[in-house]
Amino acid sequence: MKKFTVLLLCFGFLAANATSWRVNNNPAIDADFSTFEAAVAAASAGDTLYMEGSTFTYGEGVLTKPLVIIGPGFFLTQNDSTQVSNLEANFLTFAIDTLASGSQVYGCEFVDNIKISGSNVIFARNWVYGESTYGVGIYVGYANDVINCSIIQNFVNNIKGGYYGYDPIAHNTLIANNIVGGTIQFNAYATNVVFNNVIRGDVSVYNSIIKNNIQHYSGGTGFKENEGNVFEYNLTIQNSMPAGTGNQVSVDMDLIFTGWGQTVGFSEDGKWQLKEESPAIGAGENGEDCGVFGGTSPYILSGLPAVPHIYEAIVPISGSAASGLPVTIKVKSQN
Repeated sequence: MKKFTVLLLCFGFLAANATSWRVNNNPAIDADFSTFEAAVAAASAGDTLYMEGSTFTYGEGVLTKPLVIIGPGFFLTQNDSTQVSNLEANFLTFAIDTLASGSQVYGCEFVDNIKISGSNVIFARNWVYGESTYGVGIYVGYANDVINCSIIQNFVNNIKGGYYGYDPIAHNTLIANNIVGGTIQFNAYATNVVFNNVIRGDVSVYNSIIKNNIQHYSGGTGFKENEGNVFEYNLTIQNSMPAGTGNQVSVDMDLIFTGWGQTVGFSEDGKWQLKEESPAIGAGENGEDCGVFGGTSPYILSGLPAVPHIYEAIVPISGSAASGLPVTIKVKSQN
């Protein structure tokens, strides 16, 4: 019998004495570094790089040491109380090398593949879609075997083990609370915990626990009955799925999501919130909600990182010697 380990998400720094650095590639901004490459080269293991929003892309990012990367989030103009600046930290491709095992990446935007070759990586609250969505996604175990990676709370097209689902092997991967526009696919040697995702395409994994997910596309095969899987408390639009406790088939998605079938009036990620009296409410394990806003690590709108953020700033254009320059700043903490 397979033994599964459920990974616990821990937001925070890698080391108590780590240094934080500002990275901004706008020439008018005086930050610690103007390029991602220079920041990675100068930083020490465990340091944090705050990637500030910019009109310029940060290009092709490569992590070669364990660092914490924190961006401002995404869809910043679509949801309320996000950031006072709606600029995002954009990368083209991004790779996490074996030497960068233990890295954490939050709140950034990526328009091409994420290649994870390091173990014990947390990749959370990021946007990974791209204009050409075929094949674009997060590849866990890109160049070699990896273990204990957490892929959570992302807005992503595909999540795959290895490159296009083949070798190497991704051991004990946590895939939770992601909005997945394509597929989740891992090879027969991988082990996964797949909880509380909203998935358009097929789920093809092995030796895995699959719980509290919602699959909403009528094409394809939905949840595939592969060897070693445990399916429980999943909802699907398909008329069949592998046997298991609490699963529901032929579910009407118009009854599930607030923004199902809507093109205006909802943010890209907010539309996947559950309607009042949705059949997914309380339908998960231990009475939890199914979908990305349920479970122990609910999806955070716009991928806002777990640090305080300024969502409103009122700065007059002039002041006086008597009154000074009255500035109003509104700040929210973020879990």
